[in-house]
Amino acid sequence: MPYKSIHYSVILCHIFLLFLFIFQPGRAQAQANIVNPKQVYSYSIMQRDIERLAAAYPDLVSVQTLGKTAYGRELWAVKLGRGESVLFLNGSHHAREWMTTTLLMKIFDTYAQSYYLDKPIGPYDVREILNHVSIWIVPMVNPDGVTLSQQGTAGLPKEATALLNRYNRGSANFTRWKANMQGLDLNRQYPANWSMMKNAVHYPNYQNYSGIKPVQAPEVKMMMDFTYKMDPDITVSYHSSGGIIFWHYHTLAANLVRDREIASSLARLTGYSLVRPEKNPSGGGYKDWFIQEFERPGFTIEIGNYAGEGSLPLSAFGNIWAENRQVPLYTASQAYKLWLKRQSVQILNQKMSLLTETPVYPGAGAATSSSVIASQEVLTLARKGDWYRIKTGSGAGWIHPAPGHLGIVEEIDADADIKQATALRKYPDAFAPKVAFLSQQSVKVTGRLGTWLRVASGEGKWWIDGREAVLRWPVKSTGTDNAKEGPSAAPENAEPDSPAPEMTPAASPVPVQPLGASAEGISVR
Repeated sequence: MPYKSIHYSVILCHIFLLFLFIFQPGRAQAQANIVNPKQVYSYSIMQRDIERLAAAYPDLVSVQTLGKTAYGRELWAVKLGRGESVLFLNGSHHAREWMTTTLLMKIFDTYAQSYYLDKPIGPYDVREILNHVSIWIVPMVNPDGVTLSQQGTAGLPKEATALLNRYNRGSANFTRWKANMQGLDLNRQYPANWSMMKNAVHYPNYQNYSGIKPVQAPEVKMMMDFTYKMDPDITVSYHSSGGIIFWHYHTLAANLVRDREIASSLARLTGYSLVRPEKNPSGGGYKDWFIQEFERPGFTIEIGNYAGEGSLPLSAFGNIWAENRQVPLYTASQAYKLWLKRQSVQILNQKMSLLTETPVYPGAGAATSSSVIASQEVLTLARKGDWYRIKTGSGAGWIHPAPGHLGIVEEIDADADIKQATALRKYPDAFAPKVAFLSQQSVKVTGRLGTWLRVASGEGKWWIDGREAVLRWPVKSTGTDNAKEGPSAAPENAEPDSPAPEMTPAASPVPVQPLGASAEGISVR
């Protein structure tokens, strides 16, 4: 082969490998905008977009159905984030208020992109927040009602059409429709002062019918069951319209300052007005039930200018987005603080592997680090929430590991066959920095953590996603000496919340890149 041909072949080969290294299919790459807010946002469009988002961001997003409505539509819930603390957002309790679904899906799309690109939104570090908080979203609580409001009775049997027309006061125009398709107002169905509700009608209607008993609507039962399961620290229910925020419902005196401060911050973020607390509030809404049942902050945010008995125009979305795009990031940060405050200290006295350079803090929840510690084996003295108190030869302190930072590595001796082009990563996480690239080949495996494999390559030991390799048996265990520490490991007078002794000074702090997605089932932080 002529010299030039060889030269060009080598160049093309390097370009191809570089392409694979940067654009690994389906792994930690941000996608273009998926949600289009410049349309009437229907249930079928939402389902399609949820499917696309889950496929585009498999390391960050998960989806589940809470069950089906009376007309067979799924009540979808999506999770964005990787933390133990939870913020819960929901929209479209009321059918004509479907723009709240558009807003929540746009938030979902934008935050996922920002996480993958490691880009902030305003003053908020999206990746840092979503590493420690999971935002659960039910974007359309009332899919039957939304479909009726947007599309009318097309396709329904004559009997159902006639019944719905009667509920709609004889009108075949359903754009004002607020209830579900049984004529129940879902936000008047929660067991919070239900029997004393104001301005309720007592028959199936396009709006304001509270039913014959609370939790009569299956959508409400599913929402309550899911809330108990999630145990969120803050909830935000999006409604329209009016540009106002409801934040109080028989709120305990001990919680007034806390909840008012968060509500005031939301008012500043959005420009919306706070609704004054009432002596005898009506009740029956999701926010009312949540505050009453959990004694935690719950908010109803009414987006857009007042629209009467109608939907907001598509032209309103731009302003609504600008007003609300930071709201879930702020509330997520507040939810995390409340969650951490509720956690108790657990004594561990266990050796673990710190797998990347990590800041050290004087206490759990501290805002400013006091030092930086290199990757090494550490003794974890205690845990509070997702913070760990560690001891090394240099002293003790608290760390706040993101996914892939800290874990118990199983030491093994094995070989693995790389099935496809694979990145070597600094630690076991899909968002950890890439240090090299491997094509199909056999490698020596020295450790295992969840589905991740530690491999020897060149002069270093790096991590690969074990789903992209095949271990060859037998796999020999060489011991897990860092899994447990004997009785002598417990330091004398090891009080978990005591100030940390001095460690390596952090006069020139080493920037620590926030981490991303752990594969499902990996027991690492």
